[in-house]
Amino acid sequence: MGHAPREKPIAGERDARRGVGATTTTTMMRPAAPGGAVEAKRAFAFDTLSPDQAAMSARGRKSAVSGARDVNNVETREGATASAALAEELAVKVRVGGEDALSTFRSYEASREECAAYASNSGDIHVVILGHVDAGKSTLSGRLLYALKAIDDRVVHKNARDSKASGKASFAWAWVMDSRPEERERGVTIDVSVKRCVLDDERQLVVLDAPGHRDFVPSAISGAAQADAGVLVIDGAIGGFENGFDAAAGHSGQTREHARLAKSLGLNTLLVVVNKMDCVSYDRERFQHIVEVLTHFLVDDVKFTNEQLIFIPVSGIDGANIAPDRSDSPEALTSWYKGPALIEALRAIRLPSRGEPKPLRMPIADIITDIRSLGSAACGGKIEAGSLSRGQKVIIAPANITATVKCIEIDGLAVDFAPVGTSVDVGFSNLDPQHLQVGSVLCHESHPIASTTEIEVRVLTTDVLRIPILRGSKVVLHSHMLACDATVDALVAQVDTLTGNIIKENPRCITRDQSAILRIKTSKSVCVEPTSVSPTLSRVTLRSGGKTIALGAVTAIWR
Repeated sequence: MGHAPREKPIAGERDARRGVGATTTTTMMRPAAPGGAVEAKRAFAFDTLSPDQAAMSARGRKSAVSGARDVNNVETREGATASAALAEELAVKVRVGGEDALSTFRSYEASREECAAYASNSGDIHVVILGHVDAGKSTLSGRLLYALKAIDDRVVHKNARDSKASGKASFAWAWVMDSRPEERERGVTIDVSVKRCVLDDERQLVVLDAPGHRDFVPSAISGAAQADAGVLVIDGAIGGFENGFDAAAGHSGQTREHARLAKSLGLNTLLVVVNKMDCVSYDRERFQHIVEVLTHFLVDDVKFTNEQLIFIPVSGIDGANIAPDRSDSPEALTSWYKGPALIEALRAIRLPSRGEPKPLRMPIADIITDIRSLGSAACGGKIEAGSLSRGQKVIIAPANITATVKCIEIDGLAVDFAPVGTSVDVGFSNLDPQHLQVGSVLCHESHPIASTTEIEVRVLTTDVLRIPILRGSKVVLHSHMLACDATVDALVAQVDTLTGNIIKENPRCITRDQSAILRIKTSKSVCVEPTSVSPTLSRVTLRSGGKTIALGAVTAIWR
């Protein structure tokens, strides 16, 4: 995964300190004209001007030069005015949003395979595992993959042996997902871990285990951006839930932030998994207390509906209530809980209709360098729109480079065609790897995405916003896989959170828990689309000082 920019205000004097924008004037030394140092005296000639005539002639030349200078000054001013007008004319950009953005796709003709993929209910289900650090996300993910037979007993025994030898026996299941040495040493997930397995007869499950620590929230954002549904893991132990959820001084839990990210990034199903129920002896009252508190927050504050939420008590360390047969579930739990097990709830997820086929859009999530079959220029990501075929020509935006798809792999297996919603690895022929960047987008050759440095977004600020958003405020913009520094160029309007009606145009500032329309300038060209075109590529998150201060979507771009 790519490294996100530092999430702290950018000092305005940085460029000045670095000398950016300074110009250096170099004086070109010309050689003296040969013989110019000494001139021979010429004899007096009567056909030359007399001294008086020479003086009159000099005064005439001076007047002529003065007049010419005035004329030149006028011409210079007129030229400068014309140049400024031309520069202003060239600087004007066209706002593209709503129906204007959709009109570019009207001529798109999808293939028969692509139309069938859009109409099908099969395919991959991408689920992101979210939650506060130490809620047991990786352990739960390991147990889930084992129950779905994605890993065998040999892997389980090896992890148990290695974790015990390292003095971290309780991390054995977590090591299924946390495979990097630094993750195993520190005992926390640092980057998004991805595993694929069979969910049912028609669909594959792609598990995205996101970091819970606040230092790695940008990675959690990129993980959630690829997901179709979310699993919010809650620490059910006494003090564990409170530490991850409470917003009082002294607490820095990520439960609230992750829940808001799940909603803002378009996840329409959220499984709220209350983990570590073994620590409270599977107490029913403890589970019901957590359900009541979280329902109030998720429905009233975050704006999920009750139908989008499913609460499930589990124990990742014991494996309780994960598999449908409940063979590992103790009577202390089964005596009162009659709802679905985790895998049953996952199998019940139904994706919303994808609508009409649209041109290829695949945000690059990874740059791949270690898979020989893909070649030296390869990347991975999820196809958000359209499809990919071997031999297809694509455009890599915003670099605007054309490349040919040499090969496509799904979980290590070569395929000739990959439909919408599939996570794939793609190798290219005759492409310099430097043109592949995390956050770039693979596009249809005839319908590329428009890159831009100016966007209009509608956002809702969060309750962690302490310093109001002003014109000129510095933020880090996150959208799908990209992250870049940005500046709030204009506060267009404050709007009603529920109706979207404008409350005040051009407000002086935007404070916490307010909805607003902002115009933002990015530090580099980015590839996003209005929400009317792409719900996935329009979702944005604004962060500052290591905190998520606003969530929303792109309503228009300037190009």
